[in-house]
Amino acid sequence: MVALIAGLAGGAIGGVAIGALQAWMGRGKGQWVPHVTTRGPLPVVRPATPTGPGGVGPFDRFNESAKRVLSLAQDEAIRQNHNYIGTEHLLAGVLRDGDTIAARALQSFGIELTKVRTALEFMIGRGDRTTSPSEITLSPRTKKVIELAIDESRRMGQTYVGAEHILLGIVREGEGIASGIVESLGVTLPMVRAKVLELLAASGTPPPPNYTAPQSRHEHFSRPFTRFSDRAKRVLAFAQEEAIRMGHTYIGPEHVLLGLGRLTEMAQPDADMKRIFDTLGITLEQVRAELGKIIPPADRPSLPTEITLSPETKEIIQVVNDGGAEGSILPEDLLLAMVGDDQSFAAQILARLGATPERVRAALGR
Repeated sequence: MVALIAGLAGGAIGGVAIGALQAWMGRGKGQWVPHVTTRGPLPVVRPATPTGPGGVGPFDRFNESAKRVLSLAQDEAIRQNHNYIGTEHLLAGVLRDGDTIAARALQSFGIELTKVRTALEFMIGRGDRTTSPSEITLSPRTKKVIELAIDESRRMGQTYVGAEHILLGIVREGEGIASGIVESLGVTLPMVRAKVLELLAASGTPPPPNYTAPQSRHEHFSRPFTRFSDRAKRVLAFAQEEAIRMGHTYIGPEHVLLGLGRLTEMAQPDADMKRIFDTLGITLEQVRAELGKIIPPADRPSLPTEITLSPETKEIIQVVNDGGAEGSILPEDLLLAMVGDDQSFAAQILARLGATPERVRAALGR
């Protein structure tokens, strides 16, 4: 569920469309055929692959393993009735082509295709109608991963982009749903990078001595979420659901507050958070009503792929990570950090309901 909080600022690859990618894949060296075409052949497309300096397209360096990953990622998207290829589909594509360095790196940590699919279905769910290959597009975050994969290949002085570079691109981007899935399975992104480099060295293609691992976007933002308890992860999962329901494209502290409220109204309510809400005399519906007065819901729900973390929420996560308390981060820690910023919508909503910072701290016993 920690994957649900992953917000990212996507990139672009010169307007590359999936149709151009499919056209490029079809003209690869030899008689390569995509592994899975059970839903019909890849569509015939007219756009030419965008080219860079010297007439070289951005995908021209991709080898057969990278082509398979992209084709399998498309099939995973179709399998879920999604009309885009996200980083989560790339991760599944890497695992489906199981005899590559990238797949073996993931498998060495117990990351399996079934686990990734289960996490993907839980977090995003299936689309409500069948998707055809001609509808599939690359998400901005996937475009960014591909940019980074190409850069990883160049940094290593290699003449091709392989599945291992795609996985390194996922790790380096660091904030997509795929990265969150990996971390939710108890594996940090630096661990994945180190294992890929280890397997590359064992295969006889180590990075050059002057290669330095770039810092991922995630590492730059904050520490991994390994200290978050299952209760805290559930709050963040609920927060994204609330943001989607309201048609918001970000997770703000106000959505995290709704996530805390959701704990109190589960089939088996979270006893500690229910006690805190009861002590404060507030309910989830009251919080929703107050938030609706400040930020009305949009006309339609947002898509999971549109969601990012707001700067205020990142600050809250940074505060609880930097806190002096030992052990796991709890929902109570999120609530305490939230009321610490009296300018946030969450703190203002609590204050309107009579839950002042002093009362919140008293209810928490801190």
